[in-house]
Amino acid sequence: MKCLLCDSTIVYSPTWQGLLLRNREEPVCKKCKAEFAEIKEPRCGICGLPGSTLCTDCSYWETTEYRGCIDAGMGLYQYNEAMKTFLHRYKFLQDVELSRVFAEEVKRSLRKPRGVVVPIPMHASKLRERTFPQVDRLLDAAEINYRHFLIKSNSTQGTKTKKERMAVENLFAWNGEAVPKKILLVDDLYTTGTTLRQAAKTLKDAGAEEIRIWTLIRS
Repeated sequence: MKCLLCDSTIVYSPTWQGLLLRNREEPVCKKCKAEFAEIKEPRCGICGLPGSTLCTDCSYWETTEYRGCIDAGMGLYQYNEAMKTFLHRYKFLQDVELSRVFAEEVKRSLRKPRGVVVPIPMHASKLRERTFPQVDRLLDAAEINYRHFLIKSNSTQGTKTKKERMAVENLFAWNGEAVPKKILLVDDLYTTGTTLRQAAKTLKDAGAEEIRIWTLIRS
């Protein structure tokens, strides 16, 4: 099969263990996969930023109305050049096949979530523009069950500065369904933390007691 990122031929050597466990063939070659940088310890216990147990941004957020909205969290990968290229192709060039690139890593990371998995939703107009819900498809590729409890407003974060993002009005509304006590809130990219904190606050106001966050990428 061909690598989804560089289109080179992947030489697959089946093993007895792989056949017995019915492991899926890797959709990305080893060379491409090696260009991504996993986040290692030490890292911020709230957002997953490498370098300290509590980063500067999260220290600031804990002085605001969003204090305590996120109980803990992690990011899986750093936002390096390889990841920037991947995210551009996946989100902006609408290459839904790339949802499979990190399927095994996502599945391993989320195999025992401490709560109901809840993806960050897209606004209807953004969904029409992008053609598919990126976070949902990442979870689908990894065979992770999830539920939606949030509705996204029409505000767009991508064109705002960091200061504007952190000051924006709430982007979310509760959809009215009974909210579980424990939630794992999932997004593809953590930048300033505004989106995830607003989503977490909306869910806690609706009855959630513990919210952890998980992102594929921490920028």
